[in-house]
Amino acid sequence: MTSHPRVGSTTASKRPLLCPVFLAGIGSMTVEMCASRLLAPYFGSSTIVWANIIGLVLASLSLGYWLGGRIADRRPSHRLLGWLVLSSALAVAAIPFAARPFLDLSVQALDQVHSGAIIGSLAASALLFVPPVLLLGTVTPFAIRLAVENVADAGSVAGRVFALSTAGSLLGTFLPALVTIPLVGTRRTLLGAAVLLGLAASLLLGRRWTAVGVLLATILALPAGTVKARAGLLAERESRYQFIQIVQSGETRSLYLNEGRAIHSQWRADAVVTGGEWDMFLTLPALIGYTPTRVTMLGNAGGTTARAYGTYFPATRIDGVELDGEVSAMARGYLGL
Repeated sequence: MTSHPRVGSTTASKRPLLCPVFLAGIGSMTVEMCASRLLAPYFGSSTIVWANIIGLVLASLSLGYWLGGRIADRRPSHRLLGWLVLSSALAVAAIPFAARPFLDLSVQALDQVHSGAIIGSLAASALLFVPPVLLLGTVTPFAIRLAVENVADAGSVAGRVFALSTAGSLLGTFLPALVTIPLVGTRRTLLGAAVLLGLAASLLLGRRWTAVGVLLATILALPAGTVKARAGLLAERESRYQFIQIVQSGETRSLYLNEGRAIHSQWRADAVVTGGEWDMFLTLPALIGYTPTRVTMLGNAGGTTARAYGTYFPATRIDGVELDGEVSAMARGYLGL
């Protein structure tokens, strides 16, 4: 019978590896999903912005896989893996606090550059998101190195570890997008991921390091503050679809989405005619020769046109259709919908 060299730890030592691997998968995709939401108020959510995010995340993971494998071969230690996981937790926790000042500065520096969105989103992704994702990328190959006990089982061990990591990545894709970002916002989603990573690190470093996860959890109780400050800001909200702001300038309130370049609705307490593109729809009855009894507004937003119709053509029934319920809710609160 041929014996195979022992290259890893004992079977019992595999158990603390499972949770960090799974949570590293969650963390990497949570960072990617939150990255798009953090960049949207500044650079929009175009294909170019998404390409920058996805490309840099993949490059970071690739570099992390390579680096994690090399480090693990030189120092195959559970404790060192714990430090890598803890470092990734701190890096993820730093994103919500570093994002706003850095993004404000980058927008100011690139505002007049034709390709500012491309350059700005690329630079922001590199500086804000590459460090934590790179660190998270080191976890899987490092865990494989520690989990392999016999070269005859190396393939099956690697397969199980990567399957667990990918399962975490799937959860990290859908949970933020469908649940946590709409419910608690992007910054608290990132801090929540950091808390889980901090607790996972304590499994490898020892119970006393649980205090780091607890400390990160206390940050969740702090007021969220604004995502993107601007003069006259009345309210902002993150929905499943976009970033929403209501801004007041003089007597006029305006609805902005994502990067805030375009005004999607306006409201004044003393008038329904805005002088903007919404007014042109009031010419419809004159153009068709009669007043319609029913009009459907696709993309109602804050209801600027619907409100004007209600004033000038009160007999016309308006059916406003808006995909984003959060936009309608904010319009009811601030734009007289």
